[in-house]
Amino acid sequence: MLTGEFSSAVWINSTDKKLLEKAVGGSATLDCQFTLAPDDFGNLEIEWTRLSKPGLTPDSEIIVYSAGQIYDHYYEPLKDRVHFTSMDPRSGDGSINLLLLTPSDSGTYRCQVKKVPGIKRITTILRVMQAPSKPSCHLKGTAEVGGNVVLHCNAVEGAIPIDYNWQRTTEPYALPSPARLDVTAGTFHILGAKETDSGTYQCTARNRVGMENCILDLKIVHPSMVGMISGTVAGILVVLAVITFIVYRRYKCKDDLVEEDTANDIREDASPPKHRKLVTESTV
Repeated sequence: MLTGEFSSAVWINSTDKKLLEKAVGGSATLDCQFTLAPDDFGNLEIEWTRLSKPGLTPDSEIIVYSAGQIYDHYYEPLKDRVHFTSMDPRSGDGSINLLLLTPSDSGTYRCQVKKVPGIKRITTILRVMQAPSKPSCHLKGTAEVGGNVVLHCNAVEGAIPIDYNWQRTTEPYALPSPARLDVTAGTFHILGAKETDSGTYQCTARNRVGMENCILDLKIVHPSMVGMISGTVAGILVVLAVITFIVYRRYKCKDDLVEEDTANDIREDASPPKHRKLVTESTV
């Protein structure tokens, strides 16, 4: 809906009561394009105000253009985060940018353009929401030929609703059939899996203000291969255990021999020499 009439000397060309939905940390442009009638006079004023809820604090001025000057120090929560988009708002562009958005920036903002005898206003509704966090992709169960394989995708953070979509990023790009996708739960069921269903899959988590994705590499194998792989792993573990035992016994036996030789040497050193006894007897 457009507001303003040329008879009032000001015409605002932007849409009134426009809804903007933006992500936390992003930016928003609040539009306020206007046209001045030829018969206007006086100073141009562009005033942006954040409207309060009825019965709460008064409306807050956030930025003003008046008599060729810009005043942007009125509203502390938006200090250094609000700017006119145009270097010269007199050109007919009174739009502003809000930077580094936070959830507390959500609210209703009013643009008022005044140049005697005209004065017009429009409002913009801003909602700042959390975009989805990076989701996790994982597989539950064993991916075997003939089985039902379930891929899971979940974003821990983000404004609801969050929709999940799966796609295949390697050839053939078409999703397996038959399959079942739950866009709310983020699950993708591959029914009666085949080896040709192997490949790289991407899940995209999306809400009204952003999206993130994750990757999962899927390998569909025959049940016999699963058993063979398990048996091979078990065999390797047994061989490692045997080798470890042999090495342990070898060093154990070596340590026992060293201890025995050391004990014999100690006993021999402790025995008195026989020739000393003979010398003592002959002297007597």
